[in-house]
Amino acid sequence: MEESNGNNVIKGLTWTFAERIMAQLVSTIVTIILARILDPAHYGIISIVTVFISICDVFVTSGFNSAVVQKKNVTETTFNTAFIISFTISIILYIILFISAPCISEFYNMPELIAIIRVMGLRLPLAAYNSIQQAEIQRSMKFKKFFIRTSVGTIISAFVGIALALSGFGVWALVGQYLTNSIVDSIMLQVLGIWKPSLRFSIKEAKEIYSFGWKVLLTNVVSTLETDIRSLIIGKVFSASDLAYYDQGKKYPSLLVYNVNNAVNKVMLPAYSKKQDDIIGLKNMLRKSIRVGMFILAPILIGFALVSENFVHLILTDKWLLAVPYMQIFCFVYITRPLESSCHQALLAIGRSGTVLKIITIIQIFSFMTVMVAVFIFKSVLLIAAGLLLSTLVSLTGFMLMTWKYLGYSLKEQLQDILPTIIVALIMGGAVWAVSYLGFSILATFIIQILLGAIIYILLSYVFRLQAFD
Repeated sequence: MEESNGNNVIKGLTWTFAERIMAQLVSTIVTIILARILDPAHYGIISIVTVFISICDVFVTSGFNSAVVQKKNVTETTFNTAFIISFTISIILYIILFISAPCISEFYNMPELIAIIRVMGLRLPLAAYNSIQQAEIQRSMKFKKFFIRTSVGTIISAFVGIALALSGFGVWALVGQYLTNSIVDSIMLQVLGIWKPSLRFSIKEAKEIYSFGWKVLLTNVVSTLETDIRSLIIGKVFSASDLAYYDQGKKYPSLLVYNVNNAVNKVMLPAYSKKQDDIIGLKNMLRKSIRVGMFILAPILIGFALVSENFVHLILTDKWLLAVPYMQIFCFVYITRPLESSCHQALLAIGRSGTVLKIITIIQIFSFMTVMVAVFIFKSVLLIAAGLLLSTLVSLTGFMLMTWKYLGYSLKEQLQDILPTIIVALIMGGAVWAVSYLGFSILATFIIQILLGAIIYILLSYVFRLQAFD
């Protein structure tokens, strides 16, 4: 049984990493192409709309999906009950968005927001269906289906977005890409999934889903609100272009983190949940996932922070240079994310959703305070991003302490699992930074930095026998 579960985890990670690598490759190429065609103001408009969609999306998908994955025994009725709850919420929220679109447009003095909000909001009912379908696939750990779904959806939506941008549709190119991805995802999940929606509903199942899910939901609501309030404030107090630089600076580091971190977490939550009665086994699995996540992300983020200016010059063009400081800040904001999110998932797996909610609430209150100081005292968008570094320290402390308390994963063991990788990555970063002083062209410097960084990191990992490398 132990060996079978281990094989499922390995297969799951393999397919999920393949899915994320493919998605990252296509998404990055499309993002770069669209960034070269469209203006920063276009991205600023979409960023504002995305905030409202994201907040609604949390109510539709969060909590119920995790409750279905974490639940020990599920039936067809469990899935359908969760779906009916999510779908009902999605319809209510879409109606609210549809009605409130003119008010939002007037608040930001952007008439084009009305139509964009109403069209992009159509994603919500699709998200309700997708989240439960994904929970079924995630529980059975058939992650190859995620790979197929993501491949088709990402590629088709990429062509749609680029075609619309080249045809002069401006901001609607981003809308088209966004909505096409959701539609194709829904179709592919219907084709690939085993579960089919029906009207089976159980009050008993609803209560069980709610008892676990509401804490996860509230946790994600708090987290999303805090994150998205930044965008709302920047878009209102500053300008759409300022918001575009902030979001573009966040986009590339978060793309790297999302692809690696979500790949690990998507597999590990059901794997952790199977170990919820075996704390020692869960702890050992948790340590491995943290080592692997840190081993992959630390050098990528440190390296990207150092080559970000050359990246913008060469890839995005000079009109995006103001996004460079944000890229560098977000690289360091995300560097410990594997430890935070893995501990988060492990605590959920043992039913400690209330503990996670408390940690997230403390983090978001602290983070909101840094936003208020940055906006109303210093009037600086850059300091809004910098405040996230302090919030990361609070988050890291909270999750490390709670994992120690409930899983016996001591602070010493946690530092042993992350510090060797960070030290090796920093040494690699020093070599990458030194290349910029050798006087080569921007293109030559960029290529040398990437190749040299990869070679040095692999060699040092071998020399120092990093466990994740083995």
